[in-house]
Amino acid sequence: MGDTALYRPILKKAWQITTKFKTLWFFGLFAAILSSGGEFELLSRVLFNSKGRGESIMRGIIDNFKLGLESSLSSGESVWSNAWTSITSSPADILLALLILIVTIAIVVFVIWLAVVSQVGLIRNISLNNKNKQTTINDGIDEGVNKFWPILIVNVVYKLILLVIFVLLGKEILLLAKIGSAGVILHIISLLIFSIVVIVISFLVRYQIIFMVIKGEKTVDALKSSYNLFKENWLVSIEMAFILFVVYVIAAYLTAILTSIFLAVPLVFVTYSNQIPVFVIITIGLLSISAVFVITFLITAVLSTFQWASWTLLFDQINSNKTVAKIARLSERSPNVRIPFKK
Repeated sequence: MGDTALYRPILKKAWQITTKFKTLWFFGLFAAILSSGGEFELLSRVLFNSKGRGESIMRGIIDNFKLGLESSLSSGESVWSNAWTSITSSPADILLALLILIVTIAIVVFVIWLAVVSQVGLIRNISLNNKNKQTTINDGIDEGVNKFWPILIVNVVYKLILLVIFVLLGKEILLLAKIGSAGVILHIISLLIFSIVVIVISFLVRYQIIFMVIKGEKTVDALKSSYNLFKENWLVSIEMAFILFVVYVIAAYLTAILTSIFLAVPLVFVTYSNQIPVFVIITIGLLSISAVFVITFLITAVLSTFQWASWTLLFDQINSNKTVAKIARLSERSPNVRIPFKK
């Protein structure tokens, strides 16, 4: 490849697809639920939140379960006896609690289903739009339904791996804290190892899902293809991840600024509450909160669509062996610069 910019055309085309086909925003909004952010966002979590959110979640679940069990047994009766007493004494409350639980579970299941279907539909429609083919939301949903279970399994396994990594990091910090300065060195080394593992896994899963959606490959075959693709294009992938991380940071700050402005508006009116009717202040407050939700959802949908469009277009390019990393091209111009593992 010559001096022609690599990422600019991809990002430009991704933005054109994002703005032109606004129906993709529907998929983008719900697909964002499955997203753990870009690779560099994951890296920042490992480096700056390495106490392990997963550990605290699991510990909280276990502690709450133990607390509830101990409370049930405190009267000397069995758990089943207490449950039976509650049912017979106030069956309406139990039925209401069960109804709320069932509705909550149903909503969670539906959101998960919609998120997986949206992820598939988004990638599929982006790929077809890039080829100037007509797409509809219904076609994307149908494709998502067909590939629901394998894509769900890939996402669940990915989340579990991340959970285990964060839990191990949390445990590792507690153990190394007991051995002094040597623990600091070991902690830095382990952070480096875990960071590399997290980033590589993130790339592999991303390409695996795209292979499954666009190429129709099975789960294991897609993972093998993903590994081979990443092995040959790891530098390009890292460069794209960094660019999209910058876009993510800009979007995050933009969201924070806009939401702060809209939330500040009601406070201004409250300051002059003696001169303004209460219903006006309440109306403005509701409108401001609604605007915050709309802005957040809109930016999330657009950003998710743009990111997946960028990765899908990059996938098409590197899968056709037309890509050379920017750093690699710079190294070709300068004989003093060498890229590791560059063929």
